[in-house]
Amino acid sequence: MKSRLMPGIFLALLVAGAATVAIIRQSTPPATETPMRPPTMGPPMLDPDEEIAYVCPIHPDFTSEVSGTCPRDGMVLVEANPYDVRDYVLEFETEPAVVRAGEPARLGFRIFHPGTGELVKDFVTVHDERYHLFLISQNLEHFEHLHPEQGPDGAWSIDVTFPEGGHYKLLSDFVPHGGSSQFIAQPLVTANYEGDLTADAARLVADVAPTQSSGDLTATASYDPETLIAGLYGHLTIELAETESGRPVTDLQPYLGSFGHLLIMSDDLVHYVHSHPLDMENSDDETGPLALMLPMGVDVSRFRGGPGVTFEGLMPKPGLYRAWAQFQRRNEVYTFAFTFAVAASE
Repeated sequence: MKSRLMPGIFLALLVAGAATVAIIRQSTPPATETPMRPPTMGPPMLDPDEEIAYVCPIHPDFTSEVSGTCPRDGMVLVEANPYDVRDYVLEFETEPAVVRAGEPARLGFRIFHPGTGELVKDFVTVHDERYHLFLISQNLEHFEHLHPEQGPDGAWSIDVTFPEGGHYKLLSDFVPHGGSSQFIAQPLVTANYEGDLTADAARLVADVAPTQSSGDLTATASYDPETLIAGLYGHLTIELAETESGRPVTDLQPYLGSFGHLLIMSDDLVHYVHSHPLDMENSDDETGPLALMLPMGVDVSRFRGGPGVTFEGLMPKPGLYRAWAQFQRRNEVYTFAFTFAVAASE
């Protein structure tokens, strides 16, 4: 199977930082330090018809009219088209061409510039990876957070096995060198699927109990307000504790450059976002929310977080949503799924 598309709308969601995170913070590097340079890449792929600015490779939301270093992590700023909101073109193919549930398949991706049509080979490392891929079933029962590998020709690929026949959505999250952040959706339907896409849609029910357990870790969710309202900011706080003892967890490890990862999906698979904690302690009205990302090159073994992580979001419409939250502790990644309702605004 092979397709080429330029996808559309996605939900913009803000996420607030961990409430009690014990970490060593670094804002502006000492003057004696040598500024960190991004991984070796060619010149940024720029569209001369779009506005050009200098941007931080690790914090794409930080831009400047002049060259220099990022005040958050000391990275050398690079030229880019950070204000170009066009979606890049994603070419997608599978091997074999017909994907069957329960059998291994290889997914392949190639990315093209929306203005020049050139194949993009250089991507910015964000949260320790240059390409994040989310695989979600239509019924929202299956979720995977994956990281394809890039070949010498610039194409990305990964081997997966779809657990059941049906309809899936693949979400590609990346930052092309010289461009703005991308979040692109691609559908996939397995072979011999005879179900009805409408009849087989997700049938979500809001959580009755706010607590989920996975192995030796338990997560409890709370909402502020108790019922989230469409069009208004609300908060989802996740408190982590040991399952057996109930003791609060304060030794969360950084996972992909952050103390928590969150993906929220509406029950119709239309609105979605890849989100992370923000450093609200060092944020202000002028800078806006800052991503709580660890500086490149630091010893991550010194960083620990927990027990509470708070996410702040704006839901665009009423309905049911499912959120997958991921954390790492003692070198094991835990995933928790929460389902909540968003009410209509009065």
